[in-house]
Amino acid sequence: MRIIHTADWHLCDWLGRIDRTADLQRRVGRVAELCLENRADVLVIAGDLFSEQASVDDMTQALLHIRKAFVPFFAASGTILAVTGNHDRNGRIDIVRAGMGLAVPAAGQGGVLSGGRMYLVNTATAVKLVGPDGAPVQFVLLPYPFPSRYNLSAANYQSKEEETRHLHAAVGNWLARKPTDANFDQTLPTVLVAHVHVRGGELTTAYRLTDRDDVLFELGELHPEWRYVALGHIHKPQTLGGGETVRYCGSLDRLDFGETHDDHGVLLVDVRGTEPVRPMRLPIPATPFHTITLTNPEADLPTLAEKYPDHESAIVRLVVHPPSGDLSRDEVARRVKKLFPRWLSLEWANPASLDDTDTPATFSPRAGFETTVRDYLTARLANDPDQAAVLALADTFLAAGGQS
Repeated sequence: MRIIHTADWHLCDWLGRIDRTADLQRRVGRVAELCLENRADVLVIAGDLFSEQASVDDMTQALLHIRKAFVPFFAASGTILAVTGNHDRNGRIDIVRAGMGLAVPAAGQGGVLSGGRMYLVNTATAVKLVGPDGAPVQFVLLPYPFPSRYNLSAANYQSKEEETRHLHAAVGNWLARKPTDANFDQTLPTVLVAHVHVRGGELTTAYRLTDRDDVLFELGELHPEWRYVALGHIHKPQTLGGGETVRYCGSLDRLDFGETHDDHGVLLVDVRGTEPVRPMRLPIPATPFHTITLTNPEADLPTLAEKYPDHESAIVRLVVHPPSGDLSRDEVARRVKKLFPRWLSLEWANPASLDDTDTPATFSPRAGFETTVRDYLTARLANDPDQAAVLALADTFLAAGGQS
């Protein structure tokens, strides 16, 4: 069975004033092409199909686009298996699943799903799919650990730390018991699809997540001996455990400036008998992101279009030093914004500064107050030699509950 592993699409996302819908739809279209070009049988989406700010109408339109893009894939009996992530909010997800008929129907005999459609899974489950050679593969589908997805209520805990402990125990126990379930076939090749944070996973930003921020799992809890572990949640592509078969594939496209230097794409995985699994990276060109500093606007403006041939499509943040000649600030701003229609921010720099440390921090809050603070400081102090010391002080402050 040929599987394409992707995650963290964040459909319907906005970055500040910029609607990312068209960017993300182009990448979805490219994923659909890769499925056909590589004769994939299954596309797994390891969580965060949608942005958390997406409305039900936005999500419906995104799913209609998916259905249109994947018509040839579905016609060839291809199957999409998607689990929900932390940005896929339960209420809206459940409405869309019901309205679009994407909820997992009752599985056939032995828990075998039919192909040629999409399944959007919001509770932990295990299913089977039969490949074109008649050989079944078992999929364990693990959504992000929200309490409602694992039968926990607020009555079970009094603090965020207690919540993460209860969630860790609930998910860990479910995974540990799964091989002993009556419907689980230990003789079949098994693929885990999970939207979780594995301890030791490398983040794009400089700080480390703790149990205060997220539910963290040890690699050994995720059955790394299974044929393949398809992970989502961390946007930086990477392998875990020193092998090839436990992978974060990374986000579908750049979602903020913290991902400017990450590569983007999907992983092709061939699960066949007892043969070793060797994932192959299939790159997808990302939306261009630029941070541009104009130290001499009069001299820089005439060359910008040639220097940045992607200026119509690139997302740009600008730091502009005040003009010293005949051009006014208003004229400079007008010309720059016309050249870069997808400008995210424009800040006037201190004329005494010739570096880009005045670049405004742009970030997307992902996991609560502590993470947001660290995101901001990491971006704001990107070129500051004292960054590590400031982050350490921030960690001390946050650990004390924000009390000075």
